[in-house]
Amino acid sequence: MSVVNVTMAELHEKLAKCIAGERVLIEQEGNRFSGRIQHVGVMGVKIIPETVIKNSTGDPGDVDGVTVPYDDIWELEVKGVVYSRLGE
Repeated sequence: MSVVNVTMAELHEKLAKCIAGERVLIEQEGNRFSGRIQHVGVMGVKIIPETVIKNSTGDPGDVDGVTVPYDDIWELEVKGVVYSRLGE
């Protein structure tokens, strides 16, 4: 897996082109967690935290995601490449 350092604007461009399933790293209130994209919207990205996916016992599609602002997303993983703004 390779890591590419990007700016916030470059990461937002990459996110705008995403479809469901890509992994993201989110930081909110000092806490970091990973999740999978459910839907990319104008105001933010709807994600499902990976801990929710892991502990789910329902049918596929039963889990509702949470919308996080673009600024809370620090990394995006697409096809083995991690686009990261952690180095900012």
